[in-house]
Amino acid sequence: MSAAVTVGLLFFLSAGLNEQVAEGCKCLPRHPQQVFCESDIVIRAKLIGSVTSTHPDLVAFNIKLITKYKPSNKKDIRVIYSTKTSCGAVLNNGEYLLSGSVTDGVIVFGLCDFMWPWDQLSSVQKGNLNMYQRGCVCEIASCTGASCLTKKLQRKCLIGVNNSLGVVYEEALQSVCLPCRDGFCRWRKMIGN
Repeated sequence: MSAAVTVGLLFFLSAGLNEQVAEGCKCLPRHPQQVFCESDIVIRAKLIGSVTSTHPDLVAFNIKLITKYKPSNKKDIRVIYSTKTSCGAVLNNGEYLLSGSVTDGVIVFGLCDFMWPWDQLSSVQKGNLNMYQRGCVCEIASCTGASCLTKKLQRKCLIGVNNSLGVVYEEALQSVCLPCRDGFCRWRKMIGN
């Protein structure tokens, strides 16, 4: 093989590998209620700074717990972790809404979890946090066109994509999917303070 062909093949292989690595760090768009319900823990905390990690593959952050939305136990949390990989999270000191999973007894968060600066959340978003738990029995799903008109959706709230007939994503962000007495789940628009 000529040197030019070898260099060309190496370029395309490395470009493909870089794309796969980049793909591994992408998160599918999800409604905040989905992130809340799928998380083991959701908290409002003040990040104080990084600390020495007792887990070699994780970065440790010292926090002051302000509010625990999920789970409702009273256990105090002082340290949270993020992975050291390129998909790990980087945070500055300040107040955040954080979510994550509990793995081997430690709280780990990443790019696909809540890592929202608290002061950037609207009053509606803050209020919705108190409602999301009630809606975890419901499923939030995307729909397009005629699939948004389906009547047999007892436990689903639909988000229309591509200008379909369902609730559009921007409107859904200001809403919570909650169960009703009839067993159906429906969007409820929340009103800010």
